[in-house]
Amino acid sequence: MGTSAAAETPRRVAEHVLRRYGTGLTDALRGRGWTNATWLTDDLVVRVATAPGRTDLLREERLARLLPAEVGYPEIVDSGVLHGHAWVLTRRVPGENLEEVWPSLDPAARARALEQMWQRVRRVHHVDPAAAAPHARARSPFFPETPADAATSLDRLVRARQLTGEQARGLGHVLDRFWSALPRAPHALNHGDFCAPNALWHDGEVVALLDFEFAVVAPVAVDLNEAVKTAYGPDDADGDAPLRDAVRRIAAGTLDEAGGPDVLLGHAVLLEMWVLENELAEEEPDEDDRAHATAMLAAFAEGDGGHYGPLLSGLG
Repeated sequence: MGTSAAAETPRRVAEHVLRRYGTGLTDALRGRGWTNATWLTDDLVVRVATAPGRTDLLREERLARLLPAEVGYPEIVDSGVLHGHAWVLTRRVPGENLEEVWPSLDPAARARALEQMWQRVRRVHHVDPAAAAPHARARSPFFPETPADAATSLDRLVRARQLTGEQARGLGHVLDRFWSALPRAPHALNHGDFCAPNALWHDGEVVALLDFEFAVVAPVAVDLNEAVKTAYGPDDADGDAPLRDAVRRIAAGTLDEAGGPDVLLGHAVLLEMWVLENELAEEEPDEDDRAHATAMLAAFAEGDGGHYGPLLSGLG
């Protein structure tokens, strides 16, 4: 099947599904999506896997049935597979994508949004991990499984001239402490891609967390790192005081449960390594993401916590 025909199949699936429920693509807006194609009507949202045979959406549907109502996950209407493409239909939750409104929010509203997102994801963390495990990812694609895999990734970044040998050695020391501490960290269900694009904002409040495709049973450092990096990074030298205060409160209440500083820093380093390698593989890399990941890794390589240093030292 040609590229254009393959790209058209999710649209055909979405049209078929929506027609079964009395509407169609003429009444729908195209939504955001990375691994799935999404269309939104006034009342419904249909997500269709962009590749045939991919069943992540159906796995997410099963996981979603375990989530407490406080998470805000949309009501599931129907699901299935058509032309080899998995699809899920949900009720549309009123609201806007938080990433889209984030630039318009003042510092206090951003801090409130992050804390509300965190309150919702904490409900996720309290889901029985044994019940969730069959429906979560066996592993996150963002984090290498073994020290050897991580070392190989560092070597690739050095060969690609994205890291110096000295920086790779510094990051290796951070990761040595991570791998040593990791077995002692308790596991819980994580959202796995906890960020503003996966939250809905309505009338000044976060009303839902969406897209649990990358949910994984792992230390809650997976989600905590995403919260921390919203306020502690190379673009936040002067600090967004309300947002940093919110992150401090979140970290103070979660860091021990997440496995401690070494587990948090290890997840942070591995994620930025993944971002950098991913951007290098793109035909048209996002230069902002690439520069951000490079700066984060250079700071972490110093061995003092990098951009997270002020947070961690303040927590004692």
